[in-house]
Amino acid sequence: MISIDNINVVRDKFPLLWAQFKPEEADEDTVVEYEMGNLGKPTLSVTRDGKKIYLHSNYDPQYEAERMIENYDGKVLEYEHVFFYGIGLGLHVQEFMRKYPTMPFSLYEPCQAVFQMYLNHGSLSELPIKNLKQIYLEQQENDVERNLADLLEIVVNQKVMLVTLPCYERAFKEKYKKFAVMFKEIIGMKRVSLNVNFAFEKRWTINSLSNLPYVVQTPNILRDVDKQDFVGKPAIIVAAGPSLAEEIGNIRDIKENGLAYIFAVGSSISALLAHEIYPHAACAYDPTSLNFKVLEKVVENNISEIPLIYGSSVGYETLINYPGQKLHMITSQDTVAPYFLKTNNAESLDIVHDAPSIAVVTLELLLKLGCNPIILVGQNLAYKDGMNYPKEINNLRSAEMSNEEKLIAIEVEDVHGNLVSTSDAYNQMRQGIETFISMNPQCEVINTTRGGAKIAGASFVSLDEVIKNKLGAQAVNEEWMMVSGDYDLPLINRRVSTMHTELSDLQKLINSLWELLQELPSLAQTNKRNQLEKIFLRIDKIFERIEKNEFYIVFLYPMNRVQFELMVNQISAVRFNSDLSAKAEKVFSEMGNYLLLCRQDIDLIAPTLNKVTDKLSNLQS
Repeated sequence: MISIDNINVVRDKFPLLWAQFKPEEADEDTVVEYEMGNLGKPTLSVTRDGKKIYLHSNYDPQYEAERMIENYDGKVLEYEHVFFYGIGLGLHVQEFMRKYPTMPFSLYEPCQAVFQMYLNHGSLSELPIKNLKQIYLEQQENDVERNLADLLEIVVNQKVMLVTLPCYERAFKEKYKKFAVMFKEIIGMKRVSLNVNFAFEKRWTINSLSNLPYVVQTPNILRDVDKQDFVGKPAIIVAAGPSLAEEIGNIRDIKENGLAYIFAVGSSISALLAHEIYPHAACAYDPTSLNFKVLEKVVENNISEIPLIYGSSVGYETLINYPGQKLHMITSQDTVAPYFLKTNNAESLDIVHDAPSIAVVTLELLLKLGCNPIILVGQNLAYKDGMNYPKEINNLRSAEMSNEEKLIAIEVEDVHGNLVSTSDAYNQMRQGIETFISMNPQCEVINTTRGGAKIAGASFVSLDEVIKNKLGAQAVNEEWMMVSGDYDLPLINRRVSTMHTELSDLQKLINSLWELLQELPSLAQTNKRNQLEKIFLRIDKIFERIEKNEFYIVFLYPMNRVQFELMVNQISAVRFNSDLSAKAEKVFSEMGNYLLLCRQDIDLIAPTLNKVTDKLSNLQS
């Protein structure tokens, strides 16, 4: 029988869990028993497939819990949230929280029958309930992914310490294995995503706005070119892996005979130019200010014969002096172009998605153009003979592996079935390529990179064999890029005018909200509940208007997406707090800091908007 205290805690704090909890649907192959151990202390056992496993010591479960938690001494302060996998009777959770009562924590139980036993015999009220953020229970097969996705919404970018009750690795072997893999992947992906967003969120927006005059004047590769020039035609993505040096002769042959379209990505353009090979296009999308260094040789030598296909959020420095023809592709990180741009025939804008490398973006582009087959050259995605890329590439870092890269390298299978050293960054690029291959089974993708990492879905065939068996005839139309765009310039200028009006309105809203926030500290000190409740309502209404403002939507939110997520989660944690003074302090702190960031970014983006306004006006006149 579930204790009344536990019913009240779960029902009041986690009503959705309580509504969904159905112990009668527990795994019929699992028998969970509450028993007394050798010293008369309670423990739990799980019997599955005729094998009995104790979730706690059958001798002294309390002593076991104390020794277990001692292993975490000295590590806890490095983390901001503890995630317990396996509740059992909660003895280890109680011991941990006794030692670290202020640490936010969540509970995860993969077995409904065990959770039932905990509610029957354990005590949630003995835990610091105010710090318990969530209880997760596996009831269906897809609950692991859903539960972890929810956890990420709670912890955002906090460092999470996973504490696993050791016996669960044996008692629920398959469930634990699935959880552990998914926990590592999802937490890792979220951390990378947050780090990337935090690093580039302002650059993406500034670039997209700064590049708008170029975008308006250049063709959209996904709309303005004749796709019949590419449908069913072979295309090569040339990357800057160390194996590229072995294929220079083959690439020259392909270019001279027009056997396939050649797209240079990243630093590979330098290697090709060193051998006087001009690809059919160079591709760029990196938002950093140093991206223009990749194309430095083209600019220095004033080479106008190589078109540049650029992502609309590319580092704006890349476009300023590029001497060749430019074509653009709208990227998923560009919130500016979708607002301002509309074609004369009102077609929707196709986009390419942000990815770990320009090779992945270019693969998506070629798939959208209908190229087939797509051939990968120099796509090592791993180190080769201690090298990152060919020595003739003058890159921002050494072509040779650094000592740090050697220390943190991991091993993956290469195209020959051997192990090869790689990095997390290269591995993410490989996974990005594999994702698009799996989504487009109609296209044949061939990996010709000798010694490179194996890419699932891409068969390994030497480039010699590809030329012999796949590239027998001329396939390239050298005039493919002779096109122009047709964006609606009058509409763009009208929307620019609207954006200036929205900026003025937004500044007034921010000032009004700021004044309201300044009233919170004094009201919190005097604990004037009625006034606090009224002011919270006014704050909510003004912030709702801010969120609907077009300047905020297009510029400020994208520039502060990580900070916004942090603010929302912090305020949500106290939204229903009966202590209005504590709530007022949190809202004042979190929302006040966020408004300061918004004001700083208005000062940052407004001058660029004015410059772009002048450039667009000159285009129309």
